[in-house]
Formats: sequence, C-alpha cells, structure tokens
Amino acid sequence: MKYLKQHPGLLVVRADKGNVTVLMDKTQYKELVDTLLQDEQYYKKLPRDPTTSMQNKCNAVIKSLVNKGYITQTQGKRLYNYNSVPARFYGLPKIHKPTLTIRPIISCINTPSSKLSVFISDILSKYLSASRSIYFIEDSFSFADLINDFQLPDNYVIISLDVISLFNNISLDLAVSAIESKWQLINNHTNIPKEEFLSIINFLFTSNYFVFDGIFYLQILGSPMGSNSSSPIADIVMDFILDNVLSDVPFHIPFIKKYVDDIICAVPEEQVSYLLEKFNNHHRRVQFTIEKETDRSVPFLDTKVIRLPNNRLILDWYRKPTSSGRYIHYLSNHTHGQKVNLVLGLKNRIRRIAHPSLRTQNLEILFQLMLENGYPRGLLNRLIHSSTHSGQPRNEHRGASTTIDLNLTYASLPLIKGMTNALISLLKTPNIKLIPKPEFKIDRLHSRIKDSESTFHKSGVIYSVPCSMCNEIYIGQTSQQLKKRLAQHRSDIKNPNKICALADHSRDRDHLMDYEATRVLDCERNGGKRSFLEMYQIKRHPNAMNYRRDVNHISSIYSYLIHFDQVNEGDPSRPRSVSSDGVLSDGSRSGIG
Repeated sequence: MKYLKQHPGLLVVRADKGNVTVLMDKTQYKELVDTLLQDEQYYKKLPRDPTTSMQNKCNAVIKSLVNKGYITQTQGKRLYNYNSVPARFYGLPKIHKPTLTIRPIISCINTPSSKLSVFISDILSKYLSASRSIYFIEDSFSFADLINDFQLPDNYVIISLDVISLFNNISLDLAVSAIESKWQLINNHTNIPKEEFLSIINFLFTSNYFVFDGIFYLQILGSPMGSNSSSPIADIVMDFILDNVLSDVPFHIPFIKKYVDDIICAVPEEQVSYLLEKFNNHHRRVQFTIEKETDRSVPFLDTKVIRLPNNRLILDWYRKPTSSGRYIHYLSNHTHGQKVNLVLGLKNRIRRIAHPSLRTQNLEILFQLMLENGYPRGLLNRLIHSSTHSGQPRNEHRGASTTIDLNLTYASLPLIKGMTNALISLLKTPNIKLIPKPEFKIDRLHSRIKDSESTFHKSGVIYSVPCSMCNEIYIGQTSQQLKKRLAQHRSDIKNPNKICALADHSRDRDHLMDYEATRVLDCERNGGKRSFLEMYQIKRHPNAMNYRRDVNHISSIYSYLIHFDQVNEGDPSRPRSVSSDGVLSDGSRSGIG
C-alpha cells in the first residue's frame, strides 16, 4: 500500500475472470476505456449531468403506475428516489483474450432508475423461476447429472457457442420482441398491462447514462452490465433466440443447454458450420463465436465435456488457463472453520462434477492447489484423502437447528486472533448469535477506478461544518444528500423558531458557517448506526458546538473509551472516521466494539 501511494500512476485491479489481480499503468487503462467510449454505435457524450431530469422522469413513471392502480401507494414510496447519483463507469481487463481489452461495467447503485430496475428485475426473475425453459441449466452440478455417461449418436460432436458482448448488443427492439413472445407467462407475475410494461422497458433502455473521468455519457445501444434488469432481460432474449433458431433445424439435437450467454450442444459433425451461420443470421447485433472439440473435449463453465471413442460423454473438473489458483490462504485472517469448509466444498464440487474415473486425479490437483495456498499436508490428507470426510462442508455451529429463529439477532465482531472467540463465548446469549468477521479485505488494495462521488451528493453521512469566524465545528448526520441538508441549515438560521446548535451559534454570535469546507466524517446507511457514529464524532471533537443533549444516549462506557483513546492518541482534535466495526480511517482500532 505504501509503494502504491508512492507510485500514483499504477493501478491494481481485478481481472474480468480467473480471480487474478492485474497491475497496469493508469494511462493504459484510461486509453483502453476511452477507445471503448468513443464508439458512437454504443455511447454518446452528454453536455451536462442529467441526474435531476432523469430522477424526475423516473418518479413520474412510478407515480403513473400508482395513480392507475398497477402498484400500491406503499410500493410507490419504496420506488421513488430523491437522492439519486449518476451511474459510474469502470472496466475490468480481459486478460483471457489475445488482445487486452476492457469489459465495461456500470455501477448503478442509487441511480435515478435503480429502484425501478430492481422492481422490473423481480417480475422477470419470478417468471424465469416459474417457467424454466428447456435450455436452462442451473449450475455445474445439474449439468453433470445430465451429461455424465450420456450416449451420443454416431457422427455427433460437441460444440459450445458464446455471444460476443451480449449485454451491450441487446437492442431495445430485440428486448421488446423477446418479452412480447413470453408475455402470457410474464403476465402471471404483474398487474401492469403489456403496453405499460414495455414502456417501462423503453424508459430503462433510454436512461442508461453514466460518468467517467468527469464526462457524462449515454449508452445508446444495449443493456449495461451492472443494472439489475439486464440479467433477466438477457436470459429472456437468449431463450427467444434459441426458440427461433431451433424451430426449423433439419436435424436432431440430443441436448442443448445454456448458462446466460454460453451454449453447449451436440450436433452432427457436418452441420456445425450450418448451425453457427443460422445463429448469426438471426439478429445482426447478436453474433456468436464457436468452440469446437479439441482432443475430443470442449469446456463449459468449470467442466470439460469429454467424448470417448464410443461416443459416451464424461465430465472433468476444468479450470481456465488464466485461473490464478488463488483461494483463501491458510495464513489469512479467517476462521479455521472457513478454511476447512473451503477445502471440503471444493472436494464436494469435484466429487459431484467429475466422472468417477477422473475423481482421483482431480483430488490430487486440489491437494496441490491447496498446498500452494499454504495448507498443511496433514490437514489436507485428512480432509481430501481420508474416507471420514464425505466432502460436504461442515456446520461450524454444531447442534444448530436448521429452523430459522425469527427472534435471533445476528451481529458481527472483527476477527482478532486470540480475542474474538473468547469474546463470543463471553457475550453468548440465547437471542444473539455473534459471527467473527475478517476486517481486512483484498478490495482495500485495489485502486479506485470509479469516479469519486461528490461530497455534497453523498447521502447517509456523518458530517462536520466549520465556523468561518472561530474554531468550533458543528457535527451532524443525515439520510438525505448532504447538499439538501446544508440548504436546510441555511434556512434554519433565518427562522428563529428553529432550535439547532448550528443555527443558534450563527444567530447568537453573528458568525458565518463555512459550508464549502464541509467534510464527510463517515458514511453509514443504517439509521441507528449513523446516530451512534454522530455521537461518537461529537465526543471525539472537543471543539464541537453541539449541545450536551446531542450525546445523551451514548453509553458511559463508550464515553470513557473515547476519552481514553483521545488521551493515548495525543492529538484528540485530529478527526478520524470510524466504521461500524470500530476500524478507524487510518487503520487503527477505535476501542469501540
């Protein structure tokens, strides 16, 4: 971390696939993204930030649904958004491709249409769950149940098909056609009429804007990866394409299965080119690549389908060439139970996927992989090669009931070696279950590649506003966007009936607050935690102008710990933020549980 601070031109990012960490030059990353965003087929630059207008349009759509009785007032309240922020673009390097490119991801958290997108996603997901297509494959396990020992007809081969950038190439007309074709079944999961529903789909497709490097763009083609509605729409589009392509295929296909945009099937050897051409002729935007058998095998998900000389199919456990082989390291700060369950989970995966004739060699591969991740040989011998372990992950809390106890409250404690387990035993009660939680995450080493959110656009924050004429500061918290809360403070000063420490300070002393120097001390969406953090920050800042009643609800134990921390720190006025698990912004411990 120290090295990276000294070399700001370097980026540490996750690769698109393979659990690989990529170190790259910031200039190269920006060039790759700029090349992508300059493609006028997909993106258009916007002259200004459209967040406010998009928010108003989205709220108008929701209000119309409420007024027409398609959703309830309560549902409408949950869908309205008044604290929207722009979507933010970032890219993950595709190191598994021959030429380095970037996979575009758009972070749609708290955007104007994010709640509406979730609402539509829920409807489409319910339809997909209730009406599984014949092409659907849930996971590698169900695929293994189908394929292991499957007998192919003579002269048949295995091929896999993959869509080139599916999400980015789903046009609005294709999405509408696909949804219309399935409407009789989708209609069972919503009160919204078809025309209204399709108009919402149209709005979602035409409101995909984002910011990158301070510039705003509109995505004019496709459904962004990162939007909640994109995945179920992609599923429906793929089913629609498969239905249309296969409706008049002049030969028998023993099986054809898909997982999102990956398709695997068996076809007559002489019909491979015909089928690829038929798929690519269906829609000019949705184009497929093909992978044919290599050494009588084709990979699919984390399996490899092997065709034996007698045309019988068996499965092998498969890892991509770019896979890092990196799992939770044995010396990492995780509970021993998590590490044991990781090994048993992988063992169980191999046993369920790989054909019996291939299990032993795959378990040996797993053994070597976990050795490279620091696991002791003795432990691996007991977990992988011992017959006493079936491969099923174990429950760390033995004797725990499988019935969900609604009266049980879950809470987490930072995982500190030699301390946390003792605390859990000490604080154990029938109604509270404490879970040890590793406090350091790999993500903390990754570079920030999304545009930073403006201080004044942040919501769910604890903030400080300094006085411009003395050294006192006001500390507050708000669920709103900070700029709205500051506007309320300005209004409160003018209203003598408003009682607030900031307003009283300004009126009584005729001082002006320096709103431009407002700082965010911490972010917390949970209202209860945010109130506690506000009191914590008031207690930590001896120059806070807040009233004594503002901290009346903080425990005397916490008050003592905060005071003790200030004395030991030596500089009590230096502000440091604290997260809900007690970790301060500089990485030290606050003393707060």
